[in-house]
Amino acid sequence: MSRRTTRATRPKGFGPPDMRSWAPLLFLLFVFLTGGGSRSDIASLPVLRGVSVLFACWAITGMAREDWRRIRAPLAILLALTLWIAVQLIPLAPSIWHALPGRELIVAIDRLLGQPDLWRPISLTPSDTWNSLLAMTVPLAALLVAGRLGAEDMARVMQALVIIAVVSGLLGLLQIVSGGGSPAYLYRITNNGAMVGLFANRNHHAVFQACAVVFAATLLRDELMRRQQNPMIQLGYAAAAILCTTMTMLIGSRAGLVAGGVAFAIGYAMILPAWRGRPAVTRHRAAAAGKGAQWLVYTPPVLIAALLATILFLAGRATSLSRVADNRVAEDLRVLAWPSVQQMAETYWVAGAGFGSFPSVYRIFEADALLQPTYFNHAHNDWVEALITGGLPFALIVAAALIWFGRAAARAGFTRLIKGHRGDYRLPVLAVVGLLAAASAVDYPLRTPSLQVMAIMLLVLFVCPTPATARRE
Repeated sequence: MSRRTTRATRPKGFGPPDMRSWAPLLFLLFVFLTGGGSRSDIASLPVLRGVSVLFACWAITGMAREDWRRIRAPLAILLALTLWIAVQLIPLAPSIWHALPGRELIVAIDRLLGQPDLWRPISLTPSDTWNSLLAMTVPLAALLVAGRLGAEDMARVMQALVIIAVVSGLLGLLQIVSGGGSPAYLYRITNNGAMVGLFANRNHHAVFQACAVVFAATLLRDELMRRQQNPMIQLGYAAAAILCTTMTMLIGSRAGLVAGGVAFAIGYAMILPAWRGRPAVTRHRAAAAGKGAQWLVYTPPVLIAALLATILFLAGRATSLSRVADNRVAEDLRVLAWPSVQQMAETYWVAGAGFGSFPSVYRIFEADALLQPTYFNHAHNDWVEALITGGLPFALIVAAALIWFGRAAARAGFTRLIKGHRGDYRLPVLAVVGLLAAASAVDYPLRTPSLQVMAIMLLVLFVCPTPATARRE
């Protein structure tokens, strides 16, 4: 019997703790504690990247051949991205560099300074692109660490993410109570006065809370399908789902509010069939307890509706509901700056302006009427910014990733997607991917290391399950 077979067939609850299962969860927790921001000057980034390399080394030392085989497709995608970032840092001959679109202003400046023959890389801001290259240590480590997990570990990862979301939500409440500038805020540049939790940006916190709603609902569905029911665990998951949904209303993110509503609807759609299809013994006990127990399943939407009405009635300027009601949405800088962003995409779509270069390059295209003390740090549409900074090669890499995931989802099938069996994670993974993809159209959640790691772990566990040979004696 092989070492991998021994691990897979060992009864749960016996023997010493399995580091193969617990180390990835420790890595996940560490990334959420240190990687909640997307800025390149966050003090915790060197620690995050250094520890990520250590976790990657731990993963590599224990990976078997079948582990490498199952993650070869996502590994090739991430390595191709890493390679393209590195290529953008290679100095090019002046004749080649001058021919790249969007370099005319710099070429004119070089000629005025008498330096027309400088060798330059594709990236217009090489220091930012170097930071992007170093940042790849975190997603690569996440992929390697996830390679040590099996499909049976999906529930444990979701449990960890729900716990992290609850802690982040409670931390957000503490931030509101203690006020701006409180030590409860983990990042120097953040949304002061908002519930950012473990993040620097309230939008990213809200999207994460919406994802946690789906995770909590999935775990509750699985608990309802057990033959031996545990009401306390079920109550805990239900409370976590309601808390996370409430957070999406309070955080102050318009996108997060929509994501929270969608996540709650998906979660409730999963729970309802599981509640009605509970084991017969449980249904008989509920009937004996009285007809009131039959209506418990309708409590969450009623409670959420009551909270929504209360928050709407008492809404202050910081809540997402008040921001939706604000008639000045059209004056949002991201809307006003969109023509400039489009012009950037039309200019740099071939080779890109360089990863991490958007804030600096945007100043070339910025309209005079939009000049202000603050700066426009991202396009607030990551699909477009990917084309601006990474060009056509990056777009092809993203397309390859989408095809890889799409084929895996098609193989898994879409029949009985809502009325799934216990341990069926198709709908939750598809829902989370959809939420992140939609949020990326108006923001940049996947530039945050913690959300990167969350997405990679979920995708690897869903698309690259443990080979059947690892579970056979």
